[in-house]
Amino acid sequence: MCADELPFQTTRESVGAAVVVQVAGELDRETAEELSDCLSSAVRSVDPPAPVVVDLTGVDFIGACGIRLLLDHQDKCLRRGSELVVVANTVAVLRPLQVLELTGVLGVRPCLPDVLAVPEVSGPA
Repeated sequence: MCADELPFQTTRESVGAAVVVQVAGELDRETAEELSDCLSSAVRSVDPPAPVVVDLTGVDFIGACGIRLLLDHQDKCLRRGSELVVVANTVAVLRPLQVLELTGVLGVRPCLPDVLAVPEVSGPA
């Protein structure tokens, strides 16, 4: 690894009812297992219908293994009554998802606040 390359990192935290997985670095065959473990844990810990949010704004490369991993975990979420939402705003991530026509399938949003903003529900007056 070159000195200027960032290592691959994943973190998981609860934000309200959602579980947010933040990813940084390159998402490829070598790093997919680490993300898979993190996402599997997130899917198990979220209370449906709350989403699992995968924040890829820190990812500078996504390979086929990474894309397949997102689709697999989206399926796991849907089977539990939840959804997987991807946050992406870089060409390195958006372009492959656009070419494969997956931005709608994965519910891609440009920033985390867009996903976590929940309209206020007013109760009886």
